[in-house]
Amino acid sequence: MAKILVVEDEKDIRDMLSETLNLWGFESVTAENGKEALKVFGSEDVSLILTDMRMPVMDGLTMLKKIRRIDPIVPVIVITGYPSVNSAMESLSVGADYYIVKPINMTDLKVKIDKSFEKIKVLEKLSLAQKKNKVFAILIPACLIIGFILGKFVF
Repeated sequence: MAKILVVEDEKDIRDMLSETLNLWGFESVTAENGKEALKVFGSEDVSLILTDMRMPVMDGLTMLKKIRRIDPIVPVIVITGYPSVNSAMESLSVGADYYIVKPINMTDLKVKIDKSFEKIKVLEKLSLAQKKNKVFAILIPACLIIGFILGKFVF
């Protein structure tokens, strides 16, 4: 089961998001700010992060920058009640996968979560294919060399 970290300073919104995620079949863990989220991220196996932008102690963008140094591919969805073109551009440029404006359209959130998990599956398949290609890149020349030495081709 995928575990989603909800980072939100407003308790009512944090609880509502957590309950909704649980109803959708996800496990959720919560944090009140970016600093607390970094601790949770370091101790839990988190599959996706859903974070508010403006929070006390550590805001969502500062947290996102630190998360990206630890894990460059974990999906991060940024939520804000103070939307602007600049904040959208900044959050996407530092590694957010999606930018959502409050009040949250829950259907839109579910679609973005599902797309984030699809992206992870594609990246995992790509990584596996790259590993297989590296093995073939080593095996093929080795087989050719052995075949040349033995005077016959091994394929």
